[in-house]
Amino acid sequence: MLVVLLGGLLALAAGQMLTAHNEVLAVARDVQVGSTITADDLTTASVSADPSLLPIPAEELSEVVGLVAQVPLSRGELLTQAQVSTGNGLAAGELLVALPLRDGQFPARGLTPGQPILIVPTPGPTAATTDGGPEAGPARSIEATVAEVGQSNPTTQVTVVDVRLPADDGPTVARLASTGALAVVLLPSAG
Repeated sequence: MLVVLLGGLLALAAGQMLTAHNEVLAVARDVQVGSTITADDLTTASVSADPSLLPIPAEELSEVVGLVAQVPLSRGELLTQAQVSTGNGLAAGELLVALPLRDGQFPARGLTPGQPILIVPTPGPTAATTDGGPEAGPARSIEATVAEVGQSNPTTQVTVVDVRLPADDGPTVARLASTGALAVVLLPSAG
């Protein structure tokens, strides 16, 4: 009888070791790249202990809140250290520029973070030029990536769209944005 009891205890201990779980951080709602992580963005998950998984332990929640998402975070995924840091989410040589857009300046289907776009100068009395002077032709079209899309302001009917683009193109796009003489064209996604 003692042997049966001992065998049962060993089986129970082995079962617990095989099904050991860790409490880790998971993403509670989608978070855009460059956004500051809040406590509401995170939840905890119980996962089987696996040395090939490197999620952030749940007890580190307070250390993660306030960090910046370095990649888009999707609801339900486990959070790792490589996905967050103190940086602003921009790669070296990249800038973030805000485009205040009205209906008709971007596709009716809307824009979502991560979409590649083409910023096209349009004619107008204050259209930006390549060197800023009135005698030059319009600026060239510039490729960018949507970083974040704000809510449409019901009073002004303007939607602010943040775009990531090469640093060399930042001033040109900022000038275009200040005049409103631009249109956004949706490009095919890579892959």
